[in-house]
Formats: sequence, C-alpha cells, structure tokens
Amino acid sequence: MNPEMLDKVLACRNLPTLPVVAMKVVELTSGKDVSMKALAETIQNDQALAAKILRTVNSSLYGLRTRCSSINQAIVMLGLSAVKTLALGFTLVSAIKDCDTGEFDLADHWRRALFTGIAARAIATKARLGNAEECFLGGLLQDVGMIALHQTLGRQYSEVVSRAEGDHRRLSKCELDGLELQHGDVGALLATRWRLPEQLVMPIKYHERPTAAPVEHTALVRAVGLGNIASDVLTSAEPGANLRKFYQRAEQWFGIDGPTADDILKSISAATREVSGLLSVPTASVASAEDVLKRARAQMAAVVLPASGEGSGLGRPGEQGDTDELTGAASRMSFDRAMVAAFEQTRAGLGPLSVVLVDIDGLDEVNTEFGREAGDAVLIAAASRLDEVFKAHRALVSRYDGGRFVVLLPRVDRAAAVKSAEAARQRLADTQVQLIAAKAGAPGQIGITASVGVAALDSRLIERFEEPGQLHAILEQAVKAAKKAGRNTIRVYAPALAA
Repeated sequence: MNPEMLDKVLACRNLPTLPVVAMKVVELTSGKDVSMKALAETIQNDQALAAKILRTVNSSLYGLRTRCSSINQAIVMLGLSAVKTLALGFTLVSAIKDCDTGEFDLADHWRRALFTGIAARAIATKARLGNAEECFLGGLLQDVGMIALHQTLGRQYSEVVSRAEGDHRRLSKCELDGLELQHGDVGALLATRWRLPEQLVMPIKYHERPTAAPVEHTALVRAVGLGNIASDVLTSAEPGANLRKFYQRAEQWFGIDGPTADDILKSISAATREVSGLLSVPTASVASAEDVLKRARAQMAAVVLPASGEGSGLGRPGEQGDTDELTGAASRMSFDRAMVAAFEQTRAGLGPLSVVLVDIDGLDEVNTEFGREAGDAVLIAAASRLDEVFKAHRALVSRYDGGRFVVLLPRVDRAAAVKSAEAARQRLADTQVQLIAAKAGAPGQIGITASVGVAALDSRLIERFEEPGQLHAILEQAVKAAKKAGRNTIRVYAPALAA
C-alpha cells in the first residue's frame, strides 16, 4: 500500500464525516450496558431519521405482521442491534449522498450498494446467521472507499475506474496498478475513523475477497460477498456465468440450494425500488429479476454438459469443489450447476432429461455397527459401480448427500433411464465390499443394496415445472416410495398426461 497516497486521501477535508446523531448512536451502543431508552430518545430527536427507520421497518423488506409505530416498539420487535444498524446506515447514507462526487456515477453506486445490501440481508436471514442488519449495512457501505478516492483524487481516480471498463471485479487490480491502494482498505480506515464496530469495518475491507476475512467475521463478509455476486447477476449483460457462480457460492458457503437462491434474487428488485425511495438515493435502472433469470438460463442452456469425471464443464475444469473428496464422484455443487443447464435445455426442446436418485440402504446401521471406515468403503464401492453402469450415457454421477448419489442423464428418455437404473440397482446388489479398516469383530465383507428413484421430463412434461427444484422434490418422493416398498427396489415418477 502506498502510505503517501493513503495519507493524502485520509487528510482530505471533503471526506464524508460521521453526523452528530450517528456519533451519539455509536457512543451509546459501544459499551456493555446499552440503554434502550437513551437510544430511542437520540433517534427520535432527529425526526427525519426516526421517520425513515419506521418506514423501513414497516416496509416489505421486514414483512412485519403488526405495524410498528415508535422507535421504542421497533427496538422491542427487531432488537437493539437492528435499530442501531439502521440508524447508522441512514445517517451515513445522508452524509455520503451530500458529497460532491463530480464525474462519479452515483446512480450506479447506489444500485450496486442496495442490490448487495438487500441480497446480503436475505442471505443472512436464510442462513440464520443472526446478523442480517450488519450484512445489509455492510453491503450498503462497501464502496465508501470509492467515494473517498473520488473526493480526494478526482479525475485521477476516474481514469483508474475507467480502466476497469465497468467490471467491478477488475477495479481493485486497476487501483493497485495505478495507485498502490484499494478502495476496500480506504473505506475500512474511514469506517475505523468513524468508530464503527468491527462487524461493519470487516465487510467494507474484505467485500472483494471474502475468503481472506478473519475467521470470526467470515460468515458476515461472505454474505456481503455473495450479495455482490447477486448484484453482478442482475446487472451483467451476460448473467449466465454469474448465476452459475451465485449458485455455487450459495451452496458452498451457506448450504443454500438453487430454488432458495432464485427466491433471493427475485426478492431483490422490488425491495431495491422500495428502499431507494426510503433512502432518497438515485439508482440506475433496476431490472426485473424474473427477466434476468430467464436470460441467464437461456445462456446456461447453451452450455456443454459435463460427463462424470470431466470436471464441471460449467466453470473451469478441475475447479475446487467439483469433486467429492471421499468417493471421487462429482460434487453436489457440480450437479446443481449442471442440473440447471440440463433443465433449461429440455425446456428449450433440445431433448428429454432423466435424473436418478440412489439411496444406499442401511448406511447408518453400517456406520454404527462396523464403524465409519466401513461406511466409507461402501460409499466408495457404490460410486465406482454407478460410474461403470452409467458411463455409456455420458451421465454425471454425483454425491448428493450422506449415503445418496444422483445421476444426471441429459438427452436420455424415461425408458432408457429406468433400464440403466435397474442395471445399477442390480450391480450394487451383486457387490461385496471388502472391510479392511472396520471395527474389531466386523465381517470381512458386506453386501450393498439401494432404493432408487427415477424422474424423467420431456417436452410435454416440462411445462408442468417452473424450476429444477420441483424435480428434486419428485425424486425424493420416488425414493421414499422405494424405501416404503421394502428397499432394494425402484420407483419411477410417471404422471398421467392430459388427453
């Protein structure tokens, strides 16, 4: 980092300053014994701020069943942390909004800030992180360092920004090359000067590189980082690649599945319009999330789907997380990405789609009776047998979860899928797994059986489905039926078609 350039930025008299009411809020909430009454009185003394907080609390962003009529009530209903964070956020937004930013595109800045903040809040809520408001404010303030750099360097910084060619992911590199500092570090120093809590400083500092954040702040920073990817999905000319990345990170970081990730994206557009009005900030055009998702999926439908052992095909081959470490099968993350593309291809009329869910019978009992090593040996053997059976279809065999595998069969109809699924069930039933590192007293080998569910879509059936998550639910029902029928059997989703 260039210390001379940093000193120049931080010494600038035009930098946004922390408003008096915000300073009082920080002071009141920095100690262990926080007075709810004193905080409420401080906020209510600024009638404009109190009104903004109440309008926000009563907006669809919170979805409260009972209308909140006072700051005291807001503190009781939402908690001290939420109201404190909203108060800080609104006062800081007002301070930043009043800055003379010259050539800086404020509308684009606030759109990105709101997209990220609203998405981060939704992610934190879905993942039950317990700090949804800090995530919202972290996203809202993430690029405050850009404001500071514009205020200080003017055209010099504008030229650095222009070299990024509208790609925010390239901006930090351009800043390092041209200025030997980054807006994330500048923003974090500014937030520290304002005496903001670490929960707000960390996402400002690490929002461009979430995996580098200190361990105790990892979840919060990743929520803001994932919010940034959501913003990229909704603003990119080619959202398909960003949507794949959003699905991947949502699953990898928070265990959020594809349908839930879609719900988060769909909630952003309307909330952004509402909150931008509450904050009185300009935003660039806010696209409909539904329209963007349609465009992204159309792009994903053009992706070449992977076969087992070929890497994801939807990102870089061999990308970390593409393979299950124990069995060598593809990971759940790889399956989810490929499933979305295969679903869209079937919707586009490019052929049928079949999916097979294989649930190894009695794996919990094996783990309990013979040890985890025995259970692992069963899973490794099962993955190998499934790969042998399904490789003729160039299928993607993935570890779904626990003792279950899922097989994606693009361009394969129901009859062929059922035939291969039955062959796989029989191949597993014929297998004897050698137990080398099992508990003392375990047999030398044990057999495997599996309950198998099959679902298939063609150009007619796909019209009944809006998203891949609905097919997952059908598969779960098919496997449950196979278990109920006595295990070691197959059940197929076969709906009746209207005449």
